[in-house]
Amino acid sequence: MGRVDEEILTLPSLSLSDGIRPLVFLVTDLRQWHFCRRIVYYRFNWPPVRPQPYILEEGKEAHEEVWRRIVRRQRLRGIPEGEYFYEVGWVSERWGLSGKVDLVVVREEEAIPIDFKDSRKVEASHFWVQLAAYGLLVEERFRRPVLRGFLYSIPRRQAVEVPLTPPLRRKVIKTVQEMAAVVQGEAMPEGPPTRARCVACEFRRFCNDRL
Repeated sequence: MGRVDEEILTLPSLSLSDGIRPLVFLVTDLRQWHFCRRIVYYRFNWPPVRPQPYILEEGKEAHEEVWRRIVRRQRLRGIPEGEYFYEVGWVSERWGLSGKVDLVVVREEEAIPIDFKDSRKVEASHFWVQLAAYGLLVEERFRRPVLRGFLYSIPRRQAVEVPLTPPLRRKVIKTVQEMAAVVQGEAMPEGPPTRARCVACEFRRFCNDRL
């Protein structure tokens, strides 16, 4: 990311409501925000709340980890050559984000984040936003330009290249700002536009207007 982007991506200092602790979101919060804004609200403002069904999601992640161990011994189709770094974590108060990206390919002229998805369709916009968020973290961590990333479909065993453009990066920052406004204001956000998303939600019993 060049100096032009430095001017475009300006994020004010974020903090929790006590004004002391830095407010840092998980990259996965971006996906949750797309699905239902209340999930992010509950995570920060009702931290003890962790419904049992959430374990199902953790089990799914554990399954994917087993798969990743297998892939490490294989050549990944469509992924550029370079030095491979697996499960790279980074915390950035600058961007108000933290996360662990599945794979980073480091080349002389660039660093490339790779995000594995247990889905045949990886063209969804929230997947792209997540990848762009990882791009910001990877760029800060490896001090190399991040101009593209890849979404790797586990079922298809195929990689899709995603240009990490300034508009996509701006969307990440805008989303972080929106989440910060809700968390810092401690005001319950609106639920999703359709109640179909509430049927299997682990937080459903806490939303009286969604029962």
